[in-house]
Amino acid sequence: MDNKTMSGSIPYYWQSVDWNAFMADYPPPPHYEATHGILSSDALRALQGHRFLERVRDAWAIPFYRKRWTAAGLEPGDVTSLEHIERIPTFNSDDLRTAIAEAPPFGNHHPFGREGFGQMPLKLQTSSGTTGLPRTTLFDPIAWEVQAVQMARAFYAQGARPGDIVQITYTNSLANAAWNAYTALHHWLGCVPVTCGSGVVTSTERQLEYAKAWGVNGWFTRGEYLGRIAEVAAATKFDLHSLKTKYLHSYLGPDVEGHLRKALQEAWGAPVYDNYGTHEIGLIAFECQAQDSKHISEDTIFVETVDVDSGASLPLGSRGSFVATSLHRSVPPFIRYDLRDVLIVSERSECQCGLCTRKMSTFLGRADEMVKLRGTNVFPLACQNAITKDPRTTGDFLCVAYYEGEGLGRHEEMIVRVERRSPDVNADTLQGDMERALHKDLGVRVSVEIAENGELAEYTRMGREGKVRRLLDLRQTG
Repeated sequence: MDNKTMSGSIPYYWQSVDWNAFMADYPPPPHYEATHGILSSDALRALQGHRFLERVRDAWAIPFYRKRWTAAGLEPGDVTSLEHIERIPTFNSDDLRTAIAEAPPFGNHHPFGREGFGQMPLKLQTSSGTTGLPRTTLFDPIAWEVQAVQMARAFYAQGARPGDIVQITYTNSLANAAWNAYTALHHWLGCVPVTCGSGVVTSTERQLEYAKAWGVNGWFTRGEYLGRIAEVAAATKFDLHSLKTKYLHSYLGPDVEGHLRKALQEAWGAPVYDNYGTHEIGLIAFECQAQDSKHISEDTIFVETVDVDSGASLPLGSRGSFVATSLHRSVPPFIRYDLRDVLIVSERSECQCGLCTRKMSTFLGRADEMVKLRGTNVFPLACQNAITKDPRTTGDFLCVAYYEGEGLGRHEEMIVRVERRSPDVNADTLQGDMERALHKDLGVRVSVEIAENGELAEYTRMGREGKVRRLLDLRQTG
């Protein structure tokens, strides 16, 4: 009797994948450190090339790719190796929104629509969209569990071990970050996940009580919320150093000089590790205990950078927009997906932790939030370095981009609103110092306005669900 007969045609999750073969294909820790994490360049390239061609074959059967690739002059058979990847046009999230509009509600970028549900276990997750319906992405068991394995590799490299208790301060919702962490810890590490959710779901004071009572060893949280927890701890006389914290898995944004990390590590008395991931492809890169740039899980993703303006491919070591090709996803494929995150990818090298991978720099900004000021490309997130290192600020800020002038004389301008920590901080002095510091970092002068503590939260969403916003773009109405 086969599995389908036994299950009465129900696609049971535990029967959906050959799990031993899966672990060999996408080794979780500690096997990753002895296998795919140390492959030779030739062996890795062969593995990536094989998986890439499988994904290309998948994509030709999907309307979204077939239409785009045919319009670019491609035919099946034109891409026969990884070296041909630049023949394929990139796409971005705007193209995915169009795909959903053309074939609602799930889009023509998936291999099937509603009629295919029930044939395999599926999970529906979305982007963190803020207007209209967010972008939907379906996950089959392979897509779901590979993302968890990527995350498990990160936790393990940062010190997580079986039996650890790890507090997750993202909420298990339509966004998949918290689910990703939960599945990594529960399925692939033998750790105990504590799914508290954000401070909106479980108050920060209560989160600290749980961590103290249950002996939490690790945290999964954004850098901004780590700072918020530290502020609440200081206000309530709670000693963060009394916790059993061994590691803090976080997302630090453009912390170029490490000021945010340094402040958080001092407050918590534990190392803070930076990571990078996306809704569609998972945890792409992670820091190890060396804290020396982020390792890319190269057996699951092929990475490129392209010029922000022209889209032309750039050599390794160049600052550009990040383009990702998932090597494991077929439901749906993601091939040359321009994430519009600005960063630098470096060549493979052996790390002191033993892994040999390409590495990713600190996150440097969003290409689609770029402001052109007097011929200089400015990314709002690049303001973080100057602002967070000044103790007179709360670290919260908002860039307001707008047009000034009319006709041929119209040009872009930007004001940076910065919160001062208290009314005792002289606003005029802080304003002048911030304008000078930002000029140094950005390479162009911007105006600064000083705001009061907490005043910007309505716009930045600091302390709420979802990503913190750093740009108020008035150019769309200008």
